[in-house]
Amino acid sequence: MNKSGDENRSVRNTKKRIQDGLLTLLQKKQINQITVKELTELVDVNRGTFYFHYTDVYDLLYKTEERFFNDFNTVLNGTVLKSSDDMYPYLVEIFSFLEKNANMCRIFFSENCDMKFFNDIKALVNERCFAFRRTSTDKSDNKRTALYNAFVVNGCVGLMQRWLEDDFAETPEEISQIVLDIITSGVDVINTSKSSLV
Repeated sequence: MNKSGDENRSVRNTKKRIQDGLLTLLQKKQINQITVKELTELVDVNRGTFYFHYTDVYDLLYKTEERFFNDFNTVLNGTVLKSSDDMYPYLVEIFSFLEKNANMCRIFFSENCDMKFFNDIKALVNERCFAFRRTSTDKSDNKRTALYNAFVVNGCVGLMQRWLEDDFAETPEEISQIVLDIITSGVDVINTSKSSLV
């Protein structure tokens, strides 16, 4: 590998150590209680190196969230869902990503999370739910779809938090099947209901 490549890898490794250190501290305290001194001592990086990459701990948190958000968005957009047959492998991809990024998820779905970021993630999932529902059900049923999506998105977030609390007791494949069973049962109920919401 050339010198430039070595330097790039070194920078990536340093930034990852700093980000991992932040996640470790966020498991114990709020972002406003974390200092650059404390963080750099934890990960054995000098403060000058930290300030070369980040303005402060809030900038570090923002960039860590941004990376997670972009990676998660890539996973969500990686498959075009045309029917429920596409749903299982899609869910496995999502839950495999979450398991791989367990430390980030534990923070981003905890009481120490940034609520704006948390809501941005929910909005992203909601948008994908709408996209799928538009391809699989009556396109004119927007109100019912919105209610169904609210139920699914909030239910999935709660299930995700429980899965994290249980330290991934189920594999991504097992948890995906559970979610699929819940979602498809809900689709059947929504499609056959005679509710006055239509």
